[in-house]
Amino acid sequence: MLRVHGMAQFFLIRAGQELQLYVSPVNWRPDNPPAPMSSPASFSGDLYERLGPYRTLGWAEATWGLNEDRIDEKTFMDDLYRAFDDRAEVILQRLDAKQWDLLVGVIESTDRVQHMMWRLMDTTHPMYDKTLAGRFGDAIERVYRKCDDFVGEVMTRLGEGTPILIVSDHGFHSFRQSVNLDTWLVQEGFMTLQGQAAPGEKKLDDLFGGGGQFWENVDWSRTKAYAMGLGQIYLNLRGREGQGIVSPGAEAKAVADQIASRLLTLTDPTTGARVVDAVYKSDDIYSGPFIGNAAELQVGLADGYRVSWQTALGGSPAGIIYPNRKKWSGDHGAFDYKQTAGTLISSRAGDVPARIIDIAPTVLKYFGVPIPTDIDGKPLF
Repeated sequence: MLRVHGMAQFFLIRAGQELQLYVSPVNWRPDNPPAPMSSPASFSGDLYERLGPYRTLGWAEATWGLNEDRIDEKTFMDDLYRAFDDRAEVILQRLDAKQWDLLVGVIESTDRVQHMMWRLMDTTHPMYDKTLAGRFGDAIERVYRKCDDFVGEVMTRLGEGTPILIVSDHGFHSFRQSVNLDTWLVQEGFMTLQGQAAPGEKKLDDLFGGGGQFWENVDWSRTKAYAMGLGQIYLNLRGREGQGIVSPGAEAKAVADQIASRLLTLTDPTTGARVVDAVYKSDDIYSGPFIGNAAELQVGLADGYRVSWQTALGGSPAGIIYPNRKKWSGDHGAFDYKQTAGTLISSRAGDVPARIIDIAPTVLKYFGVPIPTDIDGKPLF
């Protein structure tokens, strides 16, 4: 047996005849973690002594609590602001300590609020609620204004000669409709199911529990492609997949071309709108020694359409396009990356356009550190 020290938040929802209590996921105690969570190992505890409790989970906000209706929008926003303040306090404390050459601070609240509250500023979203929109329709803007205030505070504490980069790793889209890519592959003849039983709904336990099976009832001897993840389509390649039937080379290229061309004609049966903006071949977007392990195709869905949760887990339920009736209503995965760009704000002029892979070589050059020959990107200044 092992004793582990952790921290959790408790939120009292109701205390009538029935007690309803929301308990957050357990965070590691910064001063007594079951494994080192900082370097040096004592650093997390030192912060705890100076600042008190702070969140140690990588995903600090209660997005899934709201998505599963365990908490309401006000509780989610109150908790999100607390998570924001926790992170900001740690960053400012390290900033003032001046024991750094490079300081990287990550504020995640902009991402989390857009995932959960996009539906309240998109009147066409299936989960739009006029009453809730009256209270929380500006939630995303308010978080960005809070970020602006935080950046201003950082700037007042830094000397004028210190370069400041504000890096957003992606943009966002409305997630109005879900798209079952595996189901589409079955319909188009690229994937074959066996037996009469419809595949059951896949759950995270199938991924992490060890007892589940992905692509249930798939006849791999007649399947040329399968989808998993956020828009990735893999060919059932001979020599790579366990039961691969598609030969690398000319046959693989022909199958990939067929899938890509047909996807570009996919339309929403309800509105007639185009569902797919672009389909990228692996050679178009990837490079390096491991490209052979990459998906042969990356689907870039149009605004409003995102890969379904079932596709992300390798499921192929009935139907190709259906409304997203979850509060998780904004997203950035599976959309055309060219239409989902992030933003770079710099206090120093540099080359444009910038790419996220340019940040690392920019930092290395600034500090006079040799840039490895195999690194992606180029210095911005």
